[in-house]
Amino acid sequence: MRAIINGFAAAVVLIATPAFAETKPGTPAPAAAPSQDEGVVKDKRYCLKFDVTGSRLSKTACKTRSEWINDQGFDPLAPQK
Repeated sequence: MRAIINGFAAAVVLIATPAFAETKPGTPAPAAAPSQDEGVVKDKRYCLKFDVTGSRLSKTACKTRSEWINDQGFDPLAPQK
């Protein structure tokens, strides 16, 4: 039992070590390369959760804004009442 606990503690220390690593001062962080899809709002997906009667699990549906409007007549960005 003690060997399992010691092994687990060693694994936690080894996994957590990179989180505390410091970067060298003066070294700039690499900038993210701009992608062609950046700023395209029409492809953004909006996910909604639905409660299913008789089930403990909820169902999730993810669609683009235009798909929500065309299929359900629902705008996910419209303010809710």
